[in-house]
Amino acid sequence: MYQVIWNEEHKIEIALIDEITADEFRQVIHQLESLCRMYPHINVLFDARDASKYDFKIVLDEFDFFKKYNQYLQRVALVSDSRFAEFLMKLFDRFTETEFRQFTSEHIEEARKWIFPSRLPA
Repeated sequence: MYQVIWNEEHKIEIALIDEITADEFRQVIHQLESLCRMYPHINVLFDARDASKYDFKIVLDEFDFFKKYNQYLQRVALVSDSRFAEFLMKLFDRFTETEFRQFTSEHIEEARKWIFPSRLPA
């Protein structure tokens, strides 16, 4: 399951919860494509702290999104304690001008500040 937590113009926070299916991931990609069509640059925060299972194959299957919309992605943050997530962010960071950063669960507010620098504290 996924949930849009916050959407502010060209910036979006999406929580990935429990098991993420391929159809759900495609819905997430569709939302990002819509933002890319509306804005020249977007910032995305994926909160995967509560994701119990997601298939890396889903990410590979949707790599076409990254190739097609790479120039629109300004910043991508992934909040996860997974060492694999850290590896993935470093890998993507090497092949694009997009800024990719991985944050641990305890640093979610830092991730939010990085993606939403103008957002005032609640």
